[in-house]
Amino acid sequence: MIALDLNIVHSEVNCDSLLIVNHVKGTYEAKDNKMMAYLKIIKRLQSKFSSFTIRKVPREQNIQADALAGIGAVSRQMNILNIPNIHILKPAMERNEEKYYVMDIEEGEHHGWMTKYKEFLSKDISFNNKSEATTYKMKASRFCLIDGILFKKSVSGLLQRCLEKGEYEQV
Repeated sequence: MIALDLNIVHSEVNCDSLLIVNHVKGTYEAKDNKMMAYLKIIKRLQSKFSSFTIRKVPREQNIQADALAGIGAVSRQMNILNIPNIHILKPAMERNEEKYYVMDIEEGEHHGWMTKYKEFLSKDISFNNKSEATTYKMKASRFCLIDGILFKKSVSGLLQRCLEKGEYEQV
């Protein structure tokens, strides 16, 4: 749990489910096996904090938490380990005025540069020698393949989509 990893000692939980809040507070008794299992986990985690409070909030005040929970659930199912955290520095209206430049990759030896990475990440490919295999394995570790689309992992953990020639015009 992130809060424990960050050594947080006081936990305040906002929940839009009155049923969950009352189960955790002990106002309601859990009868369903699944709910009893969840409560056991919550009680174990609760004991790790110096203070723990849970309160009911209206659903409309919990929209961001629901969105984060949804992202977490989908990411876990798809085995995505990094969730990008994007800080928007300017409103969209101001950003539309900025100019963006895209590096054009020349045809020739670089043509289809993504193909080898896609093949390496999706299945085993053979190399001529061990040195080439080691080098390529190291380079490929900076990329990931999601639904057949190649992404480069940035230093900050943000996934950057790799574009084929001509695709950047659509972006």
